[in-house]
Amino acid sequence: SAGSWVDKDSEMCLWLDFDDVFNPRRANEDDPPPPPIPRRSWIEIDFQKDKVDTLVVHRYLSERLMRVNGHQLKPFTNPVSSDLLVPSPPGTGEKLLDWIGDNAAAIDAEAVDEKFHEAGMLQHDEHVAFAFKTGRDSLYLTNKRLFVIDVQGFTGKRKEYMSVPLDVIRSWSVESAGSFDRDMELRLWFKGHWNNKVKQDLRKGKADIFAIQSHIAHFIIGSADGTAALANAQAYEPSPPGAATKLLGFLNDAHMKDPVEVTSTLRSSPALLQDDESIEAAFKCGRDLFLISTKRIIVIDKKGITGKSVEYKSHPLMYNKAFSIQTEGHLEGSEAKVYTDDNDIEQDLAKGEKDNIWAIHNILSEKMLNERQAEIGEVEVEIDLSAE
Repeated sequence: SAGSWVDKDSEMCLWLDFDDVFNPRRANEDDPPPPPIPRRSWIEIDFQKDKVDTLVVHRYLSERLMRVNGHQLKPFTNPVSSDLLVPSPPGTGEKLLDWIGDNAAAIDAEAVDEKFHEAGMLQHDEHVAFAFKTGRDSLYLTNKRLFVIDVQGFTGKRKEYMSVPLDVIRSWSVESAGSFDRDMELRLWFKGHWNNKVKQDLRKGKADIFAIQSHIAHFIIGSADGTAALANAQAYEPSPPGAATKLLGFLNDAHMKDPVEVTSTLRSSPALLQDDESIEAAFKCGRDLFLISTKRIIVIDKKGITGKSVEYKSHPLMYNKAFSIQTEGHLEGSEAKVYTDDNDIEQDLAKGEKDNIWAIHNILSEKMLNERQAEIGEVEVEIDLSAE
């Protein structure tokens, strides 16, 4: 929406699945690199203030870009309902935010769902599952999208309504609060080539970060194949009595851990895995854990001096692009590397883990080659070659 005083325009921004980012050359060798230019990877269009109903634009784009049953887009030949193009009542956005402003850090999702439908911000079959407010901003998770409302400027008159469809999310992480940082964090990386990251602070004690990550995982990898890639992946002998350890309390860096024990732990403390998901390989490096499940790669990163803040980042296997392994040398252990749309994942293993590096190779081969899951939104086109 438009701001006040100097900023008289409202805006529409589109993130395109088109890599057109341009990196200009330096004028001189000693100069810092110029900032990249998005070109057609990110499009911004200004609207004259009070001449365009931005909520109508929002509803139209939601109908065109949000998927329906079966993850299919609305055919472009089908017109949107004329009801979506009816002008919004004056002050609709302001009334909605005034209501949100009277609430605490965690907002009643059912009440928000009702208000959002009244304002025409959601689709008819879309419902709010989680709602949070931090400062002037707020974040909502529905069964179709991540919805962020960012109040900007000194007066707060300028507001950004950002929608990220759940099926374009390529990786995500939740981070618990630390000793000095009182906020928890949610981070999302979506399919795009320009500023494709969303970061949101969540008030400590006001949000269940594992319920949030489970909600996202349900829509991203819920239908992925949860069967084990290795026949003996879950065939480890049970640990002897008294040998149970907590998730982040394992010893011996970069050695493989019992996947059965890690799977059992991640079903309850914390509840990170889905019902049909299990850990196939688990490695500890320092204070951190590198896990390969039947559906994703999970990196658990303990941060800070105390290690109280822990980030749990998920990379769905179906969105990984390639992988490589490096066998150990005279002085160094082996290494596994997975290439993703985001930062690549690298994991070092201790010397003597020769068999385990090949186990990683076999798991990734099975999941990424033989059992490749099609990306949500990939369209299969059938061509009849017999037709004259």
